[in-house]
This record gives sequence, structure tokens and C-alpha cells, in this order.
Amino acid sequence: MSISKRAGRPRARWLVLLLAALLLVSCGGGDEYAADYDQPAADQQSLDQQSVDDESDWYYAETPEDCFEGEEFDPVDELCYLVVECDESGDCGDESPGFVQEFFGLLDEVAWGVSGGGFEDAGELQENTIVTYRVDGNQIVDPELAEVSDDLLDFQDDTETQQALWTYFSQLIPPDQRTFLTQYVVFTDGPDETLAFVTADTEDPTKWILAVDIADGGDIQDLTFTLVHEFAHLLTLNSQQVPADYELAADPENEDLFYEAAAACPTYFPGEGCSEPNSYINAFFERFWADIDAEWQEVDQLQYEDQDEYTAALDQFYANHQDEFVSDYAATNPGEDIAESFATFVLKPAPSGDTIADEKVAFFYDYPELVKLRAEISGRLVSRLRRN
Repeated sequence: MSISKRAGRPRARWLVLLLAALLLVSCGGGDEYAADYDQPAADQQSLDQQSVDDESDWYYAETPEDCFEGEEFDPVDELCYLVVECDESGDCGDESPGFVQEFFGLLDEVAWGVSGGGFEDAGELQENTIVTYRVDGNQIVDPELAEVSDDLLDFQDDTETQQALWTYFSQLIPPDQRTFLTQYVVFTDGPDETLAFVTADTEDPTKWILAVDIADGGDIQDLTFTLVHEFAHLLTLNSQQVPADYELAADPENEDLFYEAAAACPTYFPGEGCSEPNSYINAFFERFWADIDAEWQEVDQLQYEDQDEYTAALDQFYANHQDEFVSDYAATNPGEDIAESFATFVLKPAPSGDTIADEKVAFFYDYPELVKLRAEISGRLVSRLRRN
């Protein structure tokens, strides 16, 4: 399982009409990019005017008439997004997808409110699954409601926010990049705890599950970074990169089986299986972790013995190698490191420094397909944030 914890800014007002906020953010004045686009030929259809043929179909579909100048309509995805041209080598010219961060400043102007249940006792709540959906392309269908406490009933009834979080993810990540994602779980462990995680399906470890905390979706910047981070796990751990170990997936608590599989693996072993020699994560490990792996292994082992000692040792490990990581969370393990580095690669300008952390971000530029993917995700994000 791969988990992301993001602490949003403390505030009492956190979530109302999230879908409208995500899709209808105004670009306002003074934005150097907004001036380059004209309004779509047809007025953007408001959410409350959309006809919904199927109650389970909440995916926000657009038409070619909804596209702004410079945007392209994807008929498969039913989505308009900013097109950044890249050649076969992955060269996108003067394009800088890091310009996406320019739009984050606009989000502070969004009027947030309160939706769903209160969390006065949030600190005492345990992680709870609220509802599980089956993923069908861009849609989430067949909701299975979990048994929840009274505290969570309002969240369980808040299908609009559940669908909004999925819609944002599905419009951010191209559909051909998430074909192995088969379930979407809405859960909560209270505000400012685990925002999202992905995990392989134990019944079929070639398939994956995305889970998002409904209580933590109100901070758009944290949500965006975390969803790209979680996608990075899907990108680097899917069965084409790391062939699934079916025996280990069927018995994940078997430590002897785990260590046996790890010992037999000649490449990096992230836990889901033995990585392919030419996989992204094996190349990343060989380049950036080979020299510090022994030190990290001693630290990592402590989490099974004493959690406080482990936390202190991990903090010290990060302090010893601070210029090697884009964040303190990246020091958790190679899998979290590549995910944090990939999210930084997508959402920020190309690094200009010479630290190992900079080299980790620059690592992805060696893969033309990832440079193109970066441009597409950035274009999709800009188009989501500039709808008005």
C-alpha cells in the first residue's frame, strides 16, 4: 500500500460545492495566461442545469463548443484541455508546465463553506471506509455503502463530494494511464491525516484501488499534489513495471514469504513484486538509493519494533541527506521518493540546481514519454482551473 499524508491549512470552512470550485474557478484579472484565451463559443453549462441520464454518471462531460482557444477536445475523454506540442523526443519547446503553480494563488479567493458532517471528535476517529465504487472508464458505478458510525452518515450521504473528488482525478489523469484502476474508495480518518492512498487489489494484484479522504479534499493545492503523487505510484508500480507477485498478494502478512521474495529478486523489490530491470523505479533506485540503502534499511526495520524510535531515526536519516530529497516524506522509502519527485516534476518548473534532489526531478526528463505525460497533465490541470 502507498499512502500520502498531507496537512492542509487549519480552517473551519473547508468544503462546499467542491465540484463547482474545481471546475468553475475564475481566472480573475492580471493573469498572464488568462489573456491568451477567448471564451468558448457556447456558454459553459452550469452544473445545476446539466441533464443527468443516469444517477451514477457524475463525470463532467464537455463538448467541442466548451473549449477555449488553444484547447483541444478529446472525444474519448469528453474533455477540453490545453494542448502543449511535444516532438517524438519529448521536447516541448519553450513550454514550462510548471506554470500551473501560477494558478494556485487564485484558489485562495474561492469561497469555501461546510458540507457533510462535523468532526469535533476528529482526533478520536479511526480510519473508516465510507463507500466503495467500481471504476468503469471515466465513471464510478455500483456504490457499496459501508457500515459507518453516526458521525460519518453525512459524509456517506454526500455523493456530490464523493463524485467531485473522482471527477477531478479522472480529468487530471489521462484515461489510458489509469486502465488498471478498478476501484475508488471514499474514506476518512479525520481532517489533516491521510489524504489519499493507492493499493493493489489482493484478489487481482494487477488491478489497483484509489482511496481519497472526503474530509481532506478542501485544499485544492494539497489535493492536486497528492493525486499526482498517488498516480506516480500507479505509474511506477503497475504490473508492466513491477510484475505482480500473486503468492505474496494472497498472503501479505507472511513476513517469511516477503523476505524470501525480496532475497530472490535481483532488482529493486518494492513489495508488490520484483521490478523489471528497465522499470522506472529500478532505474531510480540504482541511481539514487544504492549508496544509502544499507543505512535506510536499518532505519526502516525500526518501524516493526518501536514506532517512536523509528520516527526519530527517519527524521535523522532525512536530516543526514536533506539535499537528496524534495521533501521529508520522500525519505520514507524509494517508492515514496519517486512519487514525490514525480509530482514535483509535473507541477513545478524544471530544476536549475545541482543537488541530488534536483537530479531526481531531472531524472524523468530522460524519458520522452514522461515529458509528454507531464505536458498533458499540466494542460489538463490548467484547463480545469481556468474554467469560468
